[in-house]
Amino acid sequence: MPKLFSQLPHQSNDVLFRAADVTLTFAQAQKACQQLSETLSQLHGQSVALKLDNSLPWLLCDLALSATTKVAIPLPAFFSAEQVAHAIQQSGASWLLADDEIKDKQATKTLNVCGEVLHLYEVEDAGPVEYFPNTQKVTFTSGSTGTPKGVCLSWQNQLQVAKSLAQVITLSQPKHLCLLPLAVLLENIAGVYAPLLRGGCVEVVALSELGFTGSQLSHPNKLLNAITVAQPNSLIVVPELLRVLCQAVGTGWLPPSSLKFIAVGGAKVDVSLLQRAAKLGLPVFQGYGLSEAGSVVALNTAGQDGSVGQPLPHIEYRVVDSELYLRGNNFLGYLGDKAMAPEQWLATGDRVSVTENGLRIEGRVKNLIINSFGRNIAPEWPESVLLSHGEVLQCMVVGEGQPYLSALLYVAASMSAADIELLLESVNATLPDYAHIKNYIRLNQPFSLENGLLTANGRIRREAILHHYQSAIAALYGTQQTVPLQPESFLHI
Repeated sequence: MPKLFSQLPHQSNDVLFRAADVTLTFAQAQKACQQLSETLSQLHGQSVALKLDNSLPWLLCDLALSATTKVAIPLPAFFSAEQVAHAIQQSGASWLLADDEIKDKQATKTLNVCGEVLHLYEVEDAGPVEYFPNTQKVTFTSGSTGTPKGVCLSWQNQLQVAKSLAQVITLSQPKHLCLLPLAVLLENIAGVYAPLLRGGCVEVVALSELGFTGSQLSHPNKLLNAITVAQPNSLIVVPELLRVLCQAVGTGWLPPSSLKFIAVGGAKVDVSLLQRAAKLGLPVFQGYGLSEAGSVVALNTAGQDGSVGQPLPHIEYRVVDSELYLRGNNFLGYLGDKAMAPEQWLATGDRVSVTENGLRIEGRVKNLIINSFGRNIAPEWPESVLLSHGEVLQCMVVGEGQPYLSALLYVAASMSAADIELLLESVNATLPDYAHIKNYIRLNQPFSLENGLLTANGRIRREAILHHYQSAIAALYGTQQTVPLQPESFLHI
């Protein structure tokens, strides 16, 4: 039996999952998971990768794998083909379970799960991988350099976070609508496990029916309509989706009266956005977390003061030189790296201050950019791609807390604006969409030692550049700014 089921307060006929016109009671879900786990247990190998849309099959496969000795490898929809291949290879996944047919691949078998056909592919040349003891799931971060990192979690890691969330979010029998990809750990644990522990019901809608085309929200009205139809009690959003909700309410959309709790996380949230949401009557509460701590670390259930609230009850924390360190429920370790000892402190890389109401996230200790969809991007990565083109003499990528990246470019005088746009299109074709450079500033002078924007050994001084060009950078993300490569109405998750 899936490990979570023994923790749930539901009766046999209580609805556990809902998708469109299909509902699954506790008893039905338990039976379906039992059948799936028996099938998956018979497969050879150590792990099964899941490449599935938000659906009942995703929920059932995830829970069924917890009842087997197989490690679950969820693959996010926003990964590029190269990142998917890397994750499968690094994780040693023996099998890939997908809801679509893979070109030039023959499925070993098909499974019928809640009326949907899933294709089971055996991974060729899958090599053995040594997992840490008790590894139940490997969640891949987007990878700050484009190469995803496998975060190994035990079942206890995941359950502890869900239990703490169920303790601090006091909604009784909540109906939760999943808006983020289920392969993202935040939605997986906070959007499925935690509501179920409160006796709730989880509703899923295909990402395309939520208005997403690939990883872009091209039809916001579909998202709003899905929320209206579902009448949920809770949602989880990233800052960009919160902006969509605020804009919709500001132009006349009425959120369901059932909606009691909107958690926003995945990236730093500007306090003005939280305050705007509150004025519009949206019940928004900011959270903070990271995969290495099992997703959620802190949640502000008190209000919109800009802090992320107190850490969850199971977490011990300390602040050293403004950097947040955690202990109490850390991951087992990264795939291919050394184990994380239970008593070891985890350096988050985040600068924080401690307020009366909890922690306030001030930014990153290092250069890592976290965009408003929660994707980690080391600026040196797209910068190196830009600098590989001889016409680009100097560059710096920006975009902390923003929906897309922009670049400060010092290029050859012979380049026209059209040449630069063609160059960016070429560069973006080599990057996953969350690392695309959507806008730029053409500099009329280089970074130099003389203007204080370059170090003596030739490295760019990022903080000095951000300060020097702060007005121009702010204008890139202003409401009057048009994005040359893609409409601003398109969003990324």
